[in-house]
Amino acid sequence: MPSRQALRAAPATETISGWLPPAVLEPLVEINRHCIDLLCDLAAANDCRAAVIKELAPLWRSLVPASRQLMATCPFLLVDAGFADELRWRRLRGPHSVEAQRVSADAPLPLPAGFARRVLVYGWHLARSEPSMARLALGMTAECLSQVAALGLHEIDQLCEQHPGWVRPRWESRPEVWRPLLQAVSRPTEAALQRVRSRGIQLLAGAALPGTTPPR
Repeated sequence: MPSRQALRAAPATETISGWLPPAVLEPLVEINRHCIDLLCDLAAANDCRAAVIKELAPLWRSLVPASRQLMATCPFLLVDAGFADELRWRRLRGPHSVEAQRVSADAPLPLPAGFARRVLVYGWHLARSEPSMARLALGMTAECLSQVAALGLHEIDQLCEQHPGWVRPRWESRPEVWRPLLQAVSRPTEAALQRVRSRGIQLLAGAALPGTTPPR
């Protein structure tokens, strides 16, 4: 399991192929690209109240395929399932599992069920096989890592059916995080890409490490 120093020092400014092993990187990029395409489609339909879409719709609509792919190679997952929400995963296995379902039930973005399952299975597999990478790339806390890894595949399937609203774009209510990322991939420079990747990893580290203050 990575130390606090390791999480803070993750090499966001290096090429991610040299940091994440292919077995972690390839599905991460695929899931990111799928998420980006879904968000672009929502922006094009102009029928979504989520701040990440509503306030940044012109930027989403302007993303060409090359920019979408560049964004997909961020060294962290752009979609989340509450991987730093310890209470959520605790309740899932306790007597208050119904309450857990309500955590993300408030106007969830219309993400397909198949996509949600893919995200949850990826997070579960990573928690079991590459716990250090799960903490870095998914922003999992130590407790969430243990809770997710302890689940069986049948429980993941049940989770997909019972709590589809858990899977949502990361930072969906924080367009100020997404804006520089969208701008950086639209007109890419090495310096801009390094800045947004570094900030993303710092934000995930802030969520995964208790007592760490994430950047604004």
